[in-house]
Amino acid sequence: MRGDHARDSQPPAHGGPDGHDSVSRLLVAFGRSWRKGQIDLESLVTALEHRGHGVLLVLFGLPNLIPNPIPGLSALFGIPLAILSVQMILQQPHPWLPRWLARHKVERDAYRRIVGRAAPWLAKVERILRPRLPLMLTPLAISLIATLCLMLSLLLALPIPPTGSLLSAPIVLFGLALIQRDGVSALIAALLGNAAMIFALSAGWAAIKTVAAAILGWTGA
Repeated sequence: MRGDHARDSQPPAHGGPDGHDSVSRLLVAFGRSWRKGQIDLESLVTALEHRGHGVLLVLFGLPNLIPNPIPGLSALFGIPLAILSVQMILQQPHPWLPRWLARHKVERDAYRRIVGRAAPWLAKVERILRPRLPLMLTPLAISLIATLCLMLSLLLALPIPPTGSLLSAPIVLFGLALIQRDGVSALIAALLGNAAMIFALSAGWAAIKTVAAAILGWTGA
């Protein structure tokens, strides 16, 4: 969902290799420029949509990469990640969120804390990314990796500890790969994503068996 009320919060884009600021600086600048106590998701998407789906994958994937994330943010951000992934599968050019989700808000201080902790790490990763291996960034390849991101996002919304960081890392890396046109990073993200999905499914199945065994033990079956 796009609107005009967040345009004045959009930081200037400059300084990066493509004429835009780096993702880390962009996210930090947005948090600093936002004056209200809460940030709605619509404003985030509106302010950052000019950078495409990649920067939003990075933003919504970050909470699970930070130690002790804010309770509830992980599941909340798993939903927009899934929606963005579907949009990339369908090769839609502009990211957007449905109105019912765009109205959700996060505390400005929570946003600043998450982005502030992640910014140094993002800056280091961005410095080693560069345009290469364009084969991994064709529309078909992007749609295939986005399908993997969709599955990771759906798993992310489920309470399967301790898989949050493992599921989010490939999504964030793929977002950075899209921004920097780095096909090698996209390939690594795909490989890591498959491994993370297998681990999460295995952990989830193990948890189900443990709960089932406990229930059977309580009932005496």
